[in-house]
Amino acid sequence: MAYKELKGNIFNTKAMAIVNTVNCIGAMGKGIALEYKLRFPEMFDEYQRICEKRLLKPGQILPYRKNEPWILNFAIKNDWHQPSKIEWVEGTLRKFAENYKSMGIKSIAFPWMGAMNGGIPLETIKEITRKYLKNLDDIDIEVYEFDIYQTDPLFENLKSIINQPLLDIRKIAYISNIQARYWKKIVDFMHDENIISLYSLINAKIDDKKIIGKTNVEKLYVFLTTYKQEQKVKF
Repeated sequence: MAYKELKGNIFNTKAMAIVNTVNCIGAMGKGIALEYKLRFPEMFDEYQRICEKRLLKPGQILPYRKNEPWILNFAIKNDWHQPSKIEWVEGTLRKFAENYKSMGIKSIAFPWMGAMNGGIPLETIKEITRKYLKNLDDIDIEVYEFDIYQTDPLFENLKSIINQPLLDIRKIAYISNIQARYWKKIVDFMHDENIISLYSLINAKIDDKKIIGKTNVEKLYVFLTTYKQEQKVKF
């Protein structure tokens, strides 16, 4: 068993559980949380229902076990536009250290919680994280400095689809429910050497306007996730 600090894409982990940092009002609008919302929409729906009932409080952990990997939502904010608090980060880490055995978690991947949109200095977060996690000797722990430009399995799936010799744009548009004209833009941009991750693709612009709008981004993630998990899409 080992504790590791890495730089990369947390969604490349092979761990059985990954940590998402959340607020308590049901919003995952930017940063890593938005990636979780797009990749795990059913998890987001359940999290939002819990928040609407005001059952999630700062310092608590909301687990979601209905997919692989499991998602542990660490509530380190109250409202999304407010900063995280050190005591809430520490509270969730303490709860995890006290309960991971009973939860059956053998491996897990963390971000540096509260150090990006949370507004807490990175060195402070590192000190707290190491305090609670570094000496746990019966679990594999990865802590990621998230690199938004590193590729991951969903982006590789997209590349494999785009690079098919006989790609049928009309068929892929029908299956994904994304209009063919947007798929043509996606295909064109996927051949740009600057497009090296899903983040760089969905933020690509023409004349200061993103090539893929919010609705189509959501559809694209659903399509790629289905392709990865179920392998039902055939061309």
